[in-house]
Amino acid sequence: MEIREAVPTDAARIHDIALTSWMDTYEEIYSERSKAHFVQEAYPQEEVVRAIRTAEEARGEYFNVGLIDGEIVGFIHAIDVEGTWEIVRLYVLPKYQQNGIGRRLIRELELQGASPIEVYVESRNYKARHFLTSYGFKEISETTEEVFGQVEPVTRLQRIY
Repeated sequence: MEIREAVPTDAARIHDIALTSWMDTYEEIYSERSKAHFVQEAYPQEEVVRAIRTAEEARGEYFNVGLIDGEIVGFIHAIDVEGTWEIVRLYVLPKYQQNGIGRRLIRELELQGASPIEVYVESRNYKARHFLTSYGFKEISETTEEVFGQVEPVTRLQRIY
């Protein structure tokens, strides 16, 4: 597996990975209305390009992709929020999950000096919560958030070295 910085020409592939992974993960959690709203509103390519360009230009932002045989199969986007790195996007295509790709993407972020790292996950996303806690993240708190017209409990996790 190779990890590299995302470039604007990756935006279409990143969009497709986010959409495929999100729909697979949240199939049973979100209503049909919320899923339709996500498909319509989430990850427009111009927003992905903007985030990639911002990460290229700023020290407080990180956007990398993971590749297998030259094909992007996952990505991570994190931002520095007052000294704490927040993972705002971490997706791996379902058929490549549980192969260490998510761990490698987070590890690369850590090698760049990111610490502490936080992530917010829908509380009913048990697969992501298990993945993160097995990697050393601790559950810190829970709140609620409206996501695409649906109120969901959200768990905040943090990893400190």
